[in-house]
Amino acid sequence: MLHDRWFRSVLRKVGFALAVVVTIAPARGEDLQDAWQIALSANQQLRSTRQTSEATGFDLAAARSELLPKIQALTAEAYLFRPLSLSGFGSSAGGTDGTGGSSSGGSQGKGVSQSDFTFSVVAATVPIYTGGRIRNTIQANRYQVNAARADEFRAVLDLKLDVARSYVAILRAGRTLGVARSNVQSLAAHARDVGNLVQQGRGIRNDLLAAQVALANARQREILNRNQLSIAWATYNRYLNRPLAMTAPLQDLSVPPPSRDPADLAAEAARSESEPLNEEEVTALIDRALHDRPELVGLTEQARAYDARAAAELAAFKPQASLVVANIYQNARFLPSSTQENGAAGVFLNWTLFDGGKARRRSLAQERRGMSAVSQRADLATAIALQVRSAWLDTQETRLRIPVTRAAIVQGEENLRVARSRYLQQRGTNTEVLDAESLRVQSYDNFYNATYDAVLADFELHRAIADL
Repeated sequence: MLHDRWFRSVLRKVGFALAVVVTIAPARGEDLQDAWQIALSANQQLRSTRQTSEATGFDLAAARSELLPKIQALTAEAYLFRPLSLSGFGSSAGGTDGTGGSSSGGSQGKGVSQSDFTFSVVAATVPIYTGGRIRNTIQANRYQVNAARADEFRAVLDLKLDVARSYVAILRAGRTLGVARSNVQSLAAHARDVGNLVQQGRGIRNDLLAAQVALANARQREILNRNQLSIAWATYNRYLNRPLAMTAPLQDLSVPPPSRDPADLAAEAARSESEPLNEEEVTALIDRALHDRPELVGLTEQARAYDARAAAELAAFKPQASLVVANIYQNARFLPSSTQENGAAGVFLNWTLFDGGKARRRSLAQERRGMSAVSQRADLATAIALQVRSAWLDTQETRLRIPVTRAAIVQGEENLRVARSRYLQQRGTNTEVLDAESLRVQSYDNFYNATYDAVLADFELHRAIADL
């Protein structure tokens, strides 16, 4: 009994300690890798693309099955309204007559009569020569499988980019909402200061009205930004196949704006602007994209598949030979045979000499589709080169914007502090304070836009070279 009480006491203490640890330990927010894993396993559009890719694999297996023997069974049960009786085809010695009795030994027999009989054939057919029809069909399906896999890879890249965009959209909307709330707090504090000055007789009512209007506009902006954040969450959850209203803590992809000396920030911006653009880098990225992009691979494989199908269509003009081995069973006693089962083997030859040009035109149609895929690939290659270069230039542009906007934040905060101090000392105007607050908010918006634009530009560049 004492031991049990001691054991339960220890369990209570351990449970309390674990609860404290769980409560104190910070929960790790959902990062982009987690989002990608969830989307790749739960997104319905990607699942549809994978199922289409699997379907092409079954088409290839079906095409390969054409090389295997085809076993068919045919059974016919016939009934004659008038029994058939043929004289002279009676059973031989030791045989049976039409009624099942024995015929007289050594005699010719009186004939047989039968009203129903069965005819059954089990045959195995193996293609010997098809003029390349089966081989080219298999090759076409193999190319189609490769194209489907390339399309699946493209779907994965597109999904990851969409998830990254929606992830960044949430972070951007959250930062923008935070700036809007700080704007409301700042203008509310300024409106209180103006109201106090008006009550003390040191301010004018027009300044109070202007501050209140600015505060109302800031609150409206906060409402709009809150709605944009909700829409961003709904879009993000859609890609992850989750409830649209669900929210979760996300890990940020950027760093908060530093509080540094404006002179140092200006020098950093100047150094970034003086760095030359590296044309060799973008050329290497374009070459890599032209080699790895799944869209180009898919079009190449589709063109090959069309060419193989064209060759398969032309095979219809060539001989089609098959080996047939069959087992035949019949119980018609009126036939001149003493056995009911027999085996047969033969070679069937089918050669279409003229079909009105149907096979040739089908082959030409497949060739034109292949040429169309080649033309699409050539056009897409130029579009991909433009996409890579644009994404690379965007990364350079956003990289130059970040240090400039960092410096603007520090300057905007200082400008607002000076404007407020001057207004409270009756040496500045209310308009200067409101303008300074607008510039401060704009500097924060510019910084976060530059930061998240840089993140998105990096994702776009990696998607352009198929390395996301």
